[in-house]
Amino acid sequence: MHMNKRPVRVMVTAAFVAILVLMYALAGVSLFTLTRMNEAIKEVVEESTEEGQPLLELLHNVQRSDHSGHDYLVYGTDYERSRYKASASITIAAFEHALKAPYEDDEEKTLVRRAFIKWKVAYNLTLAHTPGNDPAVKLKYMRRIDSQLEEVEKALLGALDLAQIEMGEMESSTLMLWRLTSIFIIFTSVIALALSVFLWNWLVRGITEPLERLAKSLKAVGADERPIETEGQSDDEMGRLIRAVNDMAGRVYENTSVLKDLAEHDELTGLYNHRGLLRLLDEEVARCQRYKRSFSFILLDVDNFKQINDTYGHVTGDEAIKQLATLIKDSIREVDKAARYGGDEIAVILPETEGINALAVAERIRLGVSAQQVLLPEGGMKSLEISLGLAEYPGGKDTSRDLISAADEALYEAKRKGRNTVCVDSWLKKSIP
Repeated sequence: MHMNKRPVRVMVTAAFVAILVLMYALAGVSLFTLTRMNEAIKEVVEESTEEGQPLLELLHNVQRSDHSGHDYLVYGTDYERSRYKASASITIAAFEHALKAPYEDDEEKTLVRRAFIKWKVAYNLTLAHTPGNDPAVKLKYMRRIDSQLEEVEKALLGALDLAQIEMGEMESSTLMLWRLTSIFIIFTSVIALALSVFLWNWLVRGITEPLERLAKSLKAVGADERPIETEGQSDDEMGRLIRAVNDMAGRVYENTSVLKDLAEHDELTGLYNHRGLLRLLDEEVARCQRYKRSFSFILLDVDNFKQINDTYGHVTGDEAIKQLATLIKDSIREVDKAARYGGDEIAVILPETEGINALAVAERIRLGVSAQQVLLPEGGMKSLEISLGLAEYPGGKDTSRDLISAADEALYEAKRKGRNTVCVDSWLKKSIP
């Protein structure tokens, strides 16, 4: 019988070399994987920044030109027209800059181009119309233009949603690499049983757990939640990977939060804007339909606001709107919501409030505004007065649009009755003595 005469030292050395080969192979694969992941994430961060920033600036410019266009439709002066054209030229430049930006997905550029076309329609409608004194004609044009601008914001938000989808794809790739790394760890642990504890601590604790936390952080970004901060202070590939993902996830979350705030809030007053108001109304209508409840809606504007702008300037007019918004916020409950409907028009949603109680709130707001004074440029003070229209849901109405129309009709009735008063819609007139 042939005896195995290989010394133990050779066998141990051979086993040790085999383990070293496995360890170096594992290290090489891990290094290659982490390097590729780091490069891929850097590319996504750069592309996300390049794509997201022009879109954020574009949406901001669209909202500014929207406000200038509303002012022109409301007042119709040559100054407002030139002011709107100047704001529109900045928006056109922002669109052209956004269309030249690089996009990973052609559909993003298509959505930006579609938004540009819709915006041009709204721009041409605004310049083609010469506002008269008829409120119905003015309201008709404003609604047509608002419809186009809603399509613009919808297209731009769609482009940003596509950027988030790219983030989701990167998350899937990270999870796949994590699974492959786990399989490789299990395979090497079977072959090198003596080093299983060390390999497990080094690989699972040093690589797998950070990757899992990174995957959770990316999933949180995809779910529009605050990303989970993952520590990574070292300067190796894993440290750079973790810092890159943390930086990317944080910027995406902040950009998304800023975008939502810009999309639904008025820059001058801090109140919800027209788009935010429509969303809140649709949610409140759906809630009341589900639970068989009711709520009230107030639409108000400043009496003779055009005279304030023409006499004292738009800076004073803006200050009057800001003070009016502050007074309204101080006059309503925390659950109530106030929004700038357009120009000097402000809307208030009063959940779980019947018409008779909402009338008291409206009177309180009116009296509070009557006691309010705006500081004039030359140092004097100017009193404000407002007219209010009140409507209740359901009150014979099916949709939020019906509710707005009813409050609008009541507001115009208040104007016809001499201003500085509160009027209710036809349905409330039957129930309020």
